[in-house]
Amino acid sequence: ADPALRETVIERVGDREFRVDAGGFWQVHRLAPVALRDAVHSGLRSAGRTVDPDAWHLDLYGGVGLLAAAVAELGGTATRITSVESDTCATDHAGENLAEWVGARAETGRVDRWLAQVEETASAAERARLRAGVTVLDPPRSGAGRDVVDSLLRLRPATLVYVACDPVALARDLGMLRAGGYAPVSLQGLDLFPHSHHMEAVAVLTDEGPLS
Repeated sequence: ADPALRETVIERVGDREFRVDAGGFWQVHRLAPVALRDAVHSGLRSAGRTVDPDAWHLDLYGGVGLLAAAVAELGGTATRITSVESDTCATDHAGENLAEWVGARAETGRVDRWLAQVEETASAAERARLRAGVTVLDPPRSGAGRDVVDSLLRLRPATLVYVACDPVALARDLGMLRAGGYAPVSLQGLDLFPHSHHMEAVAVLTDEGPLS
């Protein structure tokens, strides 16, 4: 579609505004974005993890930056966070929505390929910052899958926050992450789709080191 013809909607999450394409993805329930932001905050608190602005944080499958903002809010205006999203229009909005953080970037790409590129090109200093950071992932119903999980196990962010809309895919991916040395700290269920069988879940895991 011609960008000049696209309609932009302003969604509010607490005191924060998010620009979203009218045809793009946003949560169906009007209170869901606040619930997800709060779940990320409470999950990180339960893990005893702070957001170090000098570390490198990731928001994978980031959409327009809702969860990237949730993490960056805890780290302050210098927080370095990269949102990765395959939809170009959503990435454009994420760049605008995250503009107050000088260390924020919004990049367009498939998450598996983007992580593979980081593995190939990241410097030792960048890898160290990534290992000290928080990675949030909010994959589609099929989950993150083997390639993404394997990249995360090699890159080893200190903390993972996995937002899932399918418990079966979440269980599969958590099994792989646990086998790779990540320990679940908390798991919170959210009924974002009332009167349906769908449940959202937010799992927080911390890196306990590869299993011997």
